[in-house]
Amino acid sequence: MKKFGTICCFVLMNINLFASPASRSDTLDIRKTKIEMNITDFVSKNIIGKSSLLIKSKMNNVQQVLLDIEGLSVDSVISSGQSLAFTHTFQTLNIQLPNTLNQNDSVLLNVYYHGVPIADPQWGGFSYVGNYAFQMGVGFNAQPHSFGRTWHPCFDNFVERSAYEFSITTSNDKMAVCNGLLIDSISNPDNTITWHWKLDEEIPSYLASVAVCNYVFVKKVLTGINGNIDALIACEAVDSNKVNGSFSHLQESFSMLEQNFGPYLWPRVGYSLVPFNAGAMEHATNIHIGKPFIDGSLNYETLIAHELSHHWWGDLVTCHHAGDMWLNEGFASYCELLHQEYTYGNKAYLDAMKANHFNVLAKAHVSDNGYKAVANIDSLNTYGATVYNKGADMIHTLRSYLGDSLFFNGLTAFLNQYQFQDVSTIQLRDFLSNYTGKNMNPFFDNWILSPGFTHFSIDSTQITQNGTIFDTKVFLRQRKHHSTDYYSQVPLELGFYDEQMNLHIHSLEFSNRCLEFNVQLPFEPKMIVIDPLYKISDAITEEKKIITGLGVSNFTQAKIKLFTKGFLLGQNDSTLIQVEHHWVAPDRFKSPAAANGYILNDVRYWRVTGIHLENIKGILQFDYDGRNNNNYLDSNWVKLNSEDFIHLFYRKDASEEWQIANDSLKVGALNDGYGSVFAKEIKAGEYCLGIKNINYTDPIITDAPSGGCSIVLSTSPLVDDNHASDFIIYPNPALNEINIHFAKNEDRELVVELFHLNGQLLMNKKIHSAQKDYNLQLPSVKAGFYFLKINDFKTNQIRFEKLIIE
Repeated sequence: MKKFGTICCFVLMNINLFASPASRSDTLDIRKTKIEMNITDFVSKNIIGKSSLLIKSKMNNVQQVLLDIEGLSVDSVISSGQSLAFTHTFQTLNIQLPNTLNQNDSVLLNVYYHGVPIADPQWGGFSYVGNYAFQMGVGFNAQPHSFGRTWHPCFDNFVERSAYEFSITTSNDKMAVCNGLLIDSISNPDNTITWHWKLDEEIPSYLASVAVCNYVFVKKVLTGINGNIDALIACEAVDSNKVNGSFSHLQESFSMLEQNFGPYLWPRVGYSLVPFNAGAMEHATNIHIGKPFIDGSLNYETLIAHELSHHWWGDLVTCHHAGDMWLNEGFASYCELLHQEYTYGNKAYLDAMKANHFNVLAKAHVSDNGYKAVANIDSLNTYGATVYNKGADMIHTLRSYLGDSLFFNGLTAFLNQYQFQDVSTIQLRDFLSNYTGKNMNPFFDNWILSPGFTHFSIDSTQITQNGTIFDTKVFLRQRKHHSTDYYSQVPLELGFYDEQMNLHIHSLEFSNRCLEFNVQLPFEPKMIVIDPLYKISDAITEEKKIITGLGVSNFTQAKIKLFTKGFLLGQNDSTLIQVEHHWVAPDRFKSPAAANGYILNDVRYWRVTGIHLENIKGILQFDYDGRNNNNYLDSNWVKLNSEDFIHLFYRKDASEEWQIANDSLKVGALNDGYGSVFAKEIKAGEYCLGIKNINYTDPIITDAPSGGCSIVLSTSPLVDDNHASDFIIYPNPALNEINIHFAKNEDRELVVELFHLNGQLLMNKKIHSAQKDYNLQLPSVKAGFYFLKINDFKTNQIRFEKLIIE
């Protein structure tokens, strides 16, 4: 689900032991749930229901069953025509079985109930609103968060899966929309209609759905890998034009998801508009989406994509417990970025990714009351910014670790392996390790299972010209941003810009606290930056701009404004500038004498670098802000003294001492925690704010490594552009053959393997060729979706490709 305006029982056996909510599904299996319900009382807001549950035992000697049902009155429980004894306390329905169940025995329980269903006070539950009645299957304030129990008896956890069938009776001016396919509708003598829906695919109880209103369907036909898929969008007739406008990119979302994660495995795509202003809920094949977000525009197209993506991440595979909710919501949030990439291009993806990363660093710890790990989140923050936004941020980094081919193909294979099952973070980690051949433990230990962030910076550089070669040393450092340890085996890229602003990338692997990177360059590097293509989500936000004219340049995510007032005569009038906002405390003064009573900011500093910076005449504006609308960023530091004791400090790099910059201070209302400091000249280096308080002892110690650093030598630039190989494969889709085109004529030794989605090896072909083009005949297989694995022994590359065979 996606939220706006807010930050989702067991079995008793004769031995009198209680299983955990998830482990009870190891004892009994609800094979099918049939819900018959009357939803016609919009005055008293009652429902009258009968749920029939076919339950199969996985163990011997089971005498009682505990189901979840909350807020409703249970009238009776019938099995094989016999009334069964039961008790109903709060949300637990304890049913005494007529006969002891042994392994593989089954029982059909018919539970009759009625009442006014409840809604969660924060988000979710069952609601009557105007002429609508609908269920949102998660309760943010409920424990457990799964909330199917508000309208039918169930095992209300993320593990138990059941097929569902619905017979919902409404007044004859309304329609009931549920999961699956509409089988029929029957007009009754009392001016009601019974709507019969069926979903054979098994889902957890919280994904079962019903929505009632005077609906009509807006139908769209989506083109998919396995043929056309009907998309039915239920709305009031007056909203049909808005639906057509807001859903105009539904095909793009659908194609993006199939391309990246495999075929759609559900019988239809469905959305039902409901009067809900706090987001949407991913009920399988019947997404409930708030009417305010379907306004005819594309303002909420990523919300539509988010909910659809749950049919891969959340519905097809479901987190084993709420602590692993990032597997549902983090991936769905990341799919919002993928929708931008597929629909609008890579720049749109990067812009959305960087905006999300900025918001995570600025806000997630505030809204979630501390720095949290993405996995094993506490129940109070199951649906918070750490799970959604930081989850997406970390998945972006995972993509960079693996490269596109391994990332998308590995995740597709994971979904195929565990379809219609519950999964855990550890299962994903181990699967990707086995599938990709890479040890994913360091990534998951650092980025997923631990709180906070890492931080990488350039301490200093040394450049020595040796003829036409420039021997370049870059001294790198790692710091912790509320993380428990320093990260290991992090793939980093260093960007070296020449004077013409061309970017040259070299790669390295970073562990421990510091590293010396040595490279020989055929040009003098004019600007050196870490992670120039924004692949790693560490504790930095940065922006690059080319300045060609006068005016104000706002580096929003770097929290700086540049006022360009002129250019030096006779100089190049194009200037590349990169401004970095580092979300860690700056190094402290090297000596008390240099400090002179000043205390440097405790949470952040800036780095400015560029090409032709000397050409610009202007000023830089640095704001300090401890107000709540800035997430209290400078709130502790700015209280140390009156704001008129604030100065801006500067140093070229970490080898130098901090000095007061050529600055000026502009304070709003004195001591309101907000104001600006201006650097009167623009030059490359590091900047931070300081406030004078001679009676305060700075508790922060510079996080600097002691001893020597590891040394990495590099002699050749990295081939980038999505980890491109020096060969391409075409056509795709293919009929009965493919072609491999090499960039060069040289001896080749490759092994090409073709796999079914289920992992079955269909072809293993060794290729020895010195030609640029090689034709490969494919085996006779059914049309569909397959994987190619190409092992290039010359370059030691393993490459995966999705292949559609027609």
